[in-house]
Amino acid sequence: MPNPTHPRDQILERIEQVGRAAWKQESGYQRRSLAETTLFRLKVSFGARVRSRNFDNQAVELFLQCAALNRMIQLAKPDSYPVEA
Repeated sequence: MPNPTHPRDQILERIEQVGRAAWKQESGYQRRSLAETTLFRLKVSFGARVRSRNFDNQAVELFLQCAALNRMIQLAKPDSYPVEA
């Protein structure tokens, strides 16, 4: 009786075939990682709970948290410009 291939083994085999960078691109791994990091930042900055009880108010609260987080990120980014050699 053949042993079914474990999903992790299939992923590792695909990485060997196309390379890690191509696998990350085709699987959407980068987007997932960015989303997880963003939610972690949001929860650390504003707490893991929503304070409003009404759904519409919860949506507004989360929108404002996202806007504040985006503003904080923009303020912390250094200015980048090309350097002539």
